[in-house]
Amino acid sequence: MKYAMDVKVNVKPVFSNMIHSDWWEGPCRVGPREEGTPEYERRAGKEQFNLWYEELKENLDLTRCNIMEPAYLEFGESFVVKDSEFDKLMPENHLVDLYLITYRIPGIERLKKPVSMIDLGPTPLDVASYYRQIGLDAYMAHDYEEYNRLLTCLQVRKAVASTKVLILSNTEQIPTSVNTGCGDLVDLYKRYGIRNNRIDFRQIFKYFENVQIDEGIHREAKALLENADKTDTTEDFLCNDLRYFHAVRNMMEEYECNAFTTPCKELCASRFPQEHKFVPCMTHSLNKDDRIPSTCEEDLAVWMAMMMMMYLTRQSVFMGNPVLIPAGTKDLGHLGMQKLLPELGRTFDHDVLEIHHAVPVRKMRGYGQPEQNYELGHFTTQGWGTHYQVNMAEEDGQTVTMGRFNRDGTKMIVAVGHTLGCEFRPVYCSPAVFYDIEGGAREFRHALVKGGYGHHQAIIYGNHVKELQELGEIVGFEVETFH
Repeated sequence: MKYAMDVKVNVKPVFSNMIHSDWWEGPCRVGPREEGTPEYERRAGKEQFNLWYEELKENLDLTRCNIMEPAYLEFGESFVVKDSEFDKLMPENHLVDLYLITYRIPGIERLKKPVSMIDLGPTPLDVASYYRQIGLDAYMAHDYEEYNRLLTCLQVRKAVASTKVLILSNTEQIPTSVNTGCGDLVDLYKRYGIRNNRIDFRQIFKYFENVQIDEGIHREAKALLENADKTDTTEDFLCNDLRYFHAVRNMMEEYECNAFTTPCKELCASRFPQEHKFVPCMTHSLNKDDRIPSTCEEDLAVWMAMMMMMYLTRQSVFMGNPVLIPAGTKDLGHLGMQKLLPELGRTFDHDVLEIHHAVPVRKMRGYGQPEQNYELGHFTTQGWGTHYQVNMAEEDGQTVTMGRFNRDGTKMIVAVGHTLGCEFRPVYCSPAVFYDIEGGAREFRHALVKGGYGHHQAIIYGNHVKELQELGEIVGFEVETFH
């Protein structure tokens, strides 16, 4: 599988050096005679070129970019770069995502590639503004910290365009439980480059039947059981969930997809899960912890938010239903599960937002960080349907960012919350995490309706509002900040 997160921005450094035909001084040139000869300017320029290249290798974020072989170009006081100089760039121009230049390169716009500069002076203000006016992408950064933030956004944009999502769909209708998912797949491709295979969800059944529960799947199940802090399922039931996971991954491989979503209520109504004793929850959790955006209920609006968050921060993402818990609430009857869910373990003195779903993850701290502890629970009253139980309120007041896209896929709402607690429930969607929302939980839910966003939220550790705003400017979506 070609993971979208693995792509990098190909940066081509280009050092331009103006070589004068002789020494003189004037309104834009001063300096002693010995520093104004063509020989000195050429020698000094090449020395600076080598030093600059070494500096780039030390300071650019190589997890986000590839530094291509640098190029050295010369031009004279005619201010025209000859075709023979541009010929140095042409063999690799088709691979270049971004040119990083040191000064003006008259005519580089002919290459029709984004251009960037790192400079504190006036030149990048003029150059970047000019290129933008004539329809090219152009960027300016004052220092390497700013430039690396730019590289992050450009790398995410390239990763998004490298994403192909397998959509297991009811196809005849929009998802039953998510009317606000992104429905215009053609526009998602035109706007972001996101490709898809949208296939009847029943097609997964033959892949499922072709997966045998062998020693390999039993080993995977044993490992998950042994590493859990607590288990409330059996190895056989867990193997059924892993069988579905491998069926999904086999189907993704066949269609060369690196992202996933599937309907839930429609799959449930088929009774195939009841017959084979599995739910898709563990598949989503395992996918996300393997750097694959994967969402429930064919909800492409929350999938968009999840993908942007994962690619931006390289952290795994929780998603779930945003439920209002009014101040003083103890009874969960408003969830429609009175007979199955216990009372809340605590009450709150103000309105809070509960996010619950059976798709928690263990790498919310980051893909390179230690995994969080987990338990294994079950979804159904019959005991099957394995899913993780992860405490996402390990730290009291843990800051999180949550959000989702609108149905058009053009706008993302984001809010900041702080954890107040987490509960594991015996069946159904669990865990449930309680959040204090900056601006108010009740008000946030109203904003979701007024903005036409819908319900599921993608949640990630940390306050990433500013980074998402910067990302939106580069990738091409609006960010609405709720506060």
